[in-house]
Amino acid sequence: MKRAFSRFVGVDLGGGRGKTTAIAELRSGPAGAEVIEVATRSSRQPWTDDTLVHRLSDGESTSRVIAIDAPLTQTACGRCERPVCPGMEACADPTVVWLRTTGRSLMRKVSAATVGGTTRPQQPAQARLAPYSHRATEVVMTYERGLLPLSALGSTTGAVAARASQLRRRLRGAGFQLHENLLEVSPAATIAALCGSKAARGYKRDADPWRTRAVILEQLSDLSFASQSRMAREDVLGNDHCFDAVISAYTAYLWARDGWTAPEGWVADDGWIFAPPHS
Repeated sequence: MKRAFSRFVGVDLGGGRGKTTAIAELRSGPAGAEVIEVATRSSRQPWTDDTLVHRLSDGESTSRVIAIDAPLTQTACGRCERPVCPGMEACADPTVVWLRTTGRSLMRKVSAATVGGTTRPQQPAQARLAPYSHRATEVVMTYERGLLPLSALGSTTGAVAARASQLRRRLRGAGFQLHENLLEVSPAATIAALCGSKAARGYKRDADPWRTRAVILEQLSDLSFASQSRMAREDVLGNDHCFDAVISAYTAYLWARDGWTAPEGWVADDGWIFAPPHS
């Protein structure tokens, strides 16, 4: 079911100094989504915590969706309040149960995974799943859907993840609720689903990433740049943070247009990375 949102803000979240953070805003129109703003700074200020929250909180939460490409939830152990840990094998937390059953089964599989029309061998587990460093959604995106590389596992810890967690709590005060109008996304997963795993690997690492990004934008036929966005297209092609912010916002647009939903169960606490179905 299509959701009634008209503005979509994407955030490529960097560290607390804000120098590697970028935002992009899209609006929906008859022909699809239009980029109306891309920015790596607020006027002359980088996107520090306060400037970023002020920008994201400016406007009606009922008409806007914010999509952030960083973990918005903690691991099962990170959010656990039990005074004594029973250990992974005895833990009754739904996420931990999933990790030690379905998650382990997915990681043990050595099969072919189809991503964007190409087939690649699925790699066996490189490390044991641990509820203090892994979330179930990352395992699903890596081993079940094949949209993220193995390096995505365990990305829930670190400075950016901590900043994302605080940002989620601050945005709650402005009316943004997780899975309602606040989404966790992955630009790499979106590109892998829509354009193939080669494009997802290359838009930052190719010898000419500008060209790879241009090809990706050409494939997204319902994404355009409004005249008021000025040099936004050049910024997006030349800066991977701007590009990720636009893809994050575009993912939110697709989520609203196509009515994606998250699975039930452990997702409520453990979180979910929204990405398109395979094209």
